[in-house]
Amino acid sequence: MKIVRIKSPFLFFCFLFSFATSKVQAQTDFVIMNDGTKLMGEIKNQNLKKVKFIGSGEKKVRKFGPTDITEVYKTGRETFRSVGLPGNKGRFFLQVLENGRIKLYEYFKGGMGRTPAVPNSYGGSGLGFGGNGPLQYWYAQKDNGELVEVKSNQMWGSRKTRKDNFSTLIADNPRILDRYIKEDKFTFDFVRSLIEEYNNTQEKKD
Repeated sequence: MKIVRIKSPFLFFCFLFSFATSKVQAQTDFVIMNDGTKLMGEIKNQNLKKVKFIGSGEKKVRKFGPTDITEVYKTGRETFRSVGLPGNKGRFFLQVLENGRIKLYEYFKGGMGRTPAVPNSYGGSGLGFGGNGPLQYWYAQKDNGELVEVKSNQMWGSRKTRKDNFSTLIADNPRILDRYIKEDKFTFDFVRSLIEEYNNTQEKKD
């Protein structure tokens, strides 16, 4: 076996720092079980339906599905939560885009672009219309109420229903609702900004 020798002390230090940093980051990954127990460790792989996880001090990979755990946190990749989609479409690990009184989740389906099977592929740019890109859906939930679809890049379905769903969520904040009506636009960025503003306003009231 060929042994690579690092002659430069600076490069050797950088190597050790990089290795140590990666080990520390791995230990900050965690999953939350259904009973609320928090398990620290390393997320080895993740997609919409499955998480491969190695607990701290363990060597064996454990596999969890959306019915086994409630939340997944991968260092640098935000939070993913087990969510049941409307219409009995099943449970999936969806990225939490906003987390407050109104929770906003993102779900990708199909396409040849960003695929939800890759942990760092989640995003919010709204690429694709079902051709070479994935279909993108945003779902929102207020308090512990029903999960509703509020935004999508698909070319079919009821845009009016999504807009009505969103209006209902923010209806108890007249200022934000009025801004939404006056702006007369329904982009991904605008919807998210209003939810963020709504949640921040609620926190100040509380």
